[in-house]
Amino acid sequence: MPDDEAIMQEESLAASCLELPKEGTDWSMNILKSCKRIYTALLSLVLLLVWSAVAMAAAPDITADAAIVIDEATGQVLYEKNADKREYPASMTKMMTCILALETSSPDQLVTVSRYAADVECTRLYPGYTLRMADILQQMMMISDNGAATAVGEAVGGDEATFAAMMNEKAQAIGAVNTHFVNMNGMPDANHYSTARDMAKIAAYAMHNDAFRQIVGTKAKNIYYIAPQGHKTYCRNTNELLESYPGCTGIKTGWTSAARGCLSAAAKRGDKELIAVVMHSDDDETRFSEAAALLDYGFEQEEEAAKAVADSETTADPALSQATAAVH
Repeated sequence: MPDDEAIMQEESLAASCLELPKEGTDWSMNILKSCKRIYTALLSLVLLLVWSAVAMAAAPDITADAAIVIDEATGQVLYEKNADKREYPASMTKMMTCILALETSSPDQLVTVSRYAADVECTRLYPGYTLRMADILQQMMMISDNGAATAVGEAVGGDEATFAAMMNEKAQAIGAVNTHFVNMNGMPDANHYSTARDMAKIAAYAMHNDAFRQIVGTKAKNIYYIAPQGHKTYCRNTNELLESYPGCTGIKTGWTSAARGCLSAAAKRGDKELIAVVMHSDDDETRFSEAAALLDYGFEQEEEAAKAVADSETTADPALSQATAAVH
């Protein structure tokens, strides 16, 4: 049996190991730094577990061939389905057409519609019509006017092939590496394709431009032409979520028989803005309902993760937190 003195020595040693060392010694600083590393590692593990738990929450049933939801500011993916599958982007193509025009031209630049642009399917424009760049971009994005997109590309690039090359160069710079454009408007072509992930990247990039954001966030507007003088056309945005989804900030619809229903949609709650993309939806309305469901799901994930992180920080060991805070 150990004597009383030995027991007291062991208890004293154990107690000293549990006490935080006094500041001001190399030994104490090393211990505190070790504590900080452990605390940081544990917090990282908690955050990982939080996001894993949130990700396990029931995701919406999405029938679109491909879809994704990202945080607009960070690019963090909150949901994805076949996000890298090659799809026809349809008129979501015009997001790239618009942002390129905004970055390379003046809002007051005059754009005259060529016969080639006027002959494109689905346009309100005729040869010789002239509009300010700002106005033709508004018409292009709000009612998805294909002739307007072609006229913009010709005004900026000189011809369709040159502007398409500019689009592809910009896509690569943005990180949309699985995208290839051959026209400005998204009309079907075997060599004109993208992915949900790339469309989300392009949308997020474009939404950082204030002029772009203003265009895609407009619900309805009269567009006034330079020629014919006095001519105007009323445009109502094809993005139904601007009317039906609280906080919707844009962005662009798309539809062709090959692409089916497509939509890039952005919405903001508090200081968080998310972007959802759906490609090849079954019908015209499904793209809106599924994009709305994805945005709801994304915001729920963000809110649950923020709450879980706050709870984990509140319950952290106060003594360890105090110790690590003392180390710089």
